[in-house]
Amino acid sequence: MRLKIETGDENPILRTPSAEIRPGDFRKYAPLADAMVKYVKNPANGSVGVAAPQVGHSVRLIAASLLSSYDDENYRTVAMFNPVILEKSEVCERDAEGCLSVPGMRGDVERPKRIRLKYFDMNGNAVVRDMEGLMARIVQHEIDHLDGILFTDKTVGKAVFENQEAL
Repeated sequence: MRLKIETGDENPILRTPSAEIRPGDFRKYAPLADAMVKYVKNPANGSVGVAAPQVGHSVRLIAASLLSSYDDENYRTVAMFNPVILEKSEVCERDAEGCLSVPGMRGDVERPKRIRLKYFDMNGNAVVRDMEGLMARIVQHEIDHLDGILFTDKTVGKAVFENQEAL
């Protein structure tokens, strides 16, 4: 399955909250989940995560690399059906983010440092996982896509095009 990235700040599919996937439909979306994981794993795509709306499907499905740091070479990339953040730490961290759907733009975003996440795997098993740092940031960014939110909505200060002045 070939994936096409949806782009644009006002793109309706990127701005519309996504529908939950019924457990009986997980198999139906397994090929999409597999394609999303493969897309993220392909270094040529320059991605650490992707959400279904970014590839034209308004459903609550993400693929995320579970990185402990950008130097982490021993990480997994997993598909998450219906991810929900159960808890967020009050302690936040600010870091630069970019997005496939807003190419070339970067901005600082403040996010909770730690989260407790619940999602379903491709087999329909419920998973609850504590995440922190980069891993938590990646997942929060992708879940924002499921809610029709782009990182540019959350930047601290102004988002900038890479190698250019603030907008």
